[in-house]
Amino acid sequence: MNNNKSVIVGVLMASIVVSSCGGGSSSGGTAGDSAEVEAENTTEVITASEIFLNAFNDFSCSPGWTNRNSGLGRAAYSGSGTCKASFPGESGAYSVFLLAQTEFDGSSPYAVSINGNNIKEGRYPYSTGSLKCDCPEPWREHCPDRVVTISAGTHEINNGDSIGFFGDDVYPCGDDSHGSYAKWRGMRFVKQ
Repeated sequence: MNNNKSVIVGVLMASIVVSSCGGGSSSGGTAGDSAEVEAENTTEVITASEIFLNAFNDFSCSPGWTNRNSGLGRAAYSGSGTCKASFPGESGAYSVFLLAQTEFDGSSPYAVSINGNNIKEGRYPYSTGSLKCDCPEPWREHCPDRVVTISAGTHEINNGDSIGFFGDDVYPCGDDSHGSYAKWRGMRFVKQ
């Protein structure tokens, strides 16, 4: 009976989160992502061995973050920004994974930190494997965003430690029509 109650509570929580997250795009329209990606965006189940911190719900962010194609990303021309969350799990060693939402027209710089110390930094990969400044319309069909998992290694994390994310918008195609906005979905922590 407890398992049935847990499933019902999980489904209700997921439906509340899904209904509260709207869509958006770098071109101003809205477009849906696959059901598998949506499920990762709404997972808020915390167990003893795995924790998912949702970019939208679990982090407090500096100004300039917005919903971009179901990922949390920088508003156009807002520059860099940060988000922070307090680690809710028990203290121990965790493998840390960033769920990054990559784009075809830019490779945003990012960093993941614990207590202000970067544990992983770099640039997102391109969603199409390489930079594409020209993608035929509809671009969401021909050059869709891809949610990728980026490993940030295994680290000792204590309950209450500050988990941070840094992202920046970039415009490598040299025009004002499109760019990359450091979109992300959240972070996963797997206890070792």
